Amino acid sequence: MNWVKGLLLFVALLLGYADLESTNVILNLGLGELNPFMHMAQTWFGVWWLVPKLGLTFVLTWLLWRSNNVYNIALVVAFCSTPVLNNLVIIAGN
Repeated sequence: MNWVKGLLLFVALLLGYADLESTNVILNLGLGELNPFMHMAQTWFGVWWLVPKLGLTFVLTWLLWRSNNVYNIALVVAFCSTPVLNNLVIIAGN
């Protein structure tokens, strides 16, 4: 495996975890989830909503692992950083 691809996959996992943690901070501040799928998961699973979130993160990482185009992987990883950045802006605003 290319070391760049491995690094990007690791960053994708870290971004998924950062999204989970920053969303928990937002929920503890009394705000809600804007993503309708994750909001539904939070409603259905309660405190166990992190299971489908982490499951989707692992599915995304597995799909990226199967790709051979490092540039596309980098694009998806960059896209995955937007919810984390948005969560940090929301946290900083409160």
